[in-house]
Amino acid sequence: MRKIEIVSPDAMPLQADYAAPRCRAEGPAQSQPASPPGLSIWMLRAQLAADTALRWDERHGDEALYVQSGELSVDGRTCPEGGAVILEANARPTVSAQVATQVIHMGSREDAPPADGLYGAPEPGGGQVHVVGPRGTFEAREEDRDTRFFADSTCPTCRLWLLYTARESASESPVHSHSQDELIHILRGEIRIGSLRAGPGASVFIAADQLYHFESGETGFAFLNYRRDASEMTVKPTGEKLLEAGLARGLIAVDDLR
Repeated sequence: MRKIEIVSPDAMPLQADYAAPRCRAEGPAQSQPASPPGLSIWMLRAQLAADTALRWDERHGDEALYVQSGELSVDGRTCPEGGAVILEANARPTVSAQVATQVIHMGSREDAPPADGLYGAPEPGGGQVHVVGPRGTFEAREEDRDTRFFADSTCPTCRLWLLYTARESASESPVHSHSQDELIHILRGEIRIGSLRAGPGASVFIAADQLYHFESGETGFAFLNYRRDASEMTVKPTGEKLLEAGLARGLIAVDDLR
């Protein structure tokens, strides 16, 4: 059983195309897998030239694009650097790079959203596209902490879960597990899980219900955390269960959803 795996950017081939499962690029693009092969969820790093468009021609589940640099145009709306585009299942937007743009693209191998999670199936009539600004939909900002949900599975018509979190100094998590498979993509700094190390551009897969804890270096970290569906965190040794959603974790709602 696959439990914890790390993919470093040096270990994955750079391809002269856009290798997302159900999305194609019209225009120059390069991409690199950012998740281990053969999982139920996937992640991709990509560079898009100015005016390159992304199109979805097949059925797909909920997906997300995080703008690491540059900006995207989404059906006439702009998603700037640090923002995210949340595509509900089977959405068919026109997404194009306004300038040379680097994105992190993630989604599920399934062509439909999950129906058996904590919130059940999403309501019918989805297919919408949410353009979320850099502050996210919920945020918690303190002197040493910056946490933002771009999606927390509570949207009535989609179930995707995407979190940005950062620390500015050395940090250590409790021993814990999550009820969903997850992919963590390191944007800055380094985290250590036992003897495993993940630095900028690396991704960590952690299976559902796998106990772990991580430590960072002295300068902290910033990473994205993606899951297909709503999740519950179990903290050891107490066994306390925490619903992982914006309001449930005390974050503040942000009026920056475009």
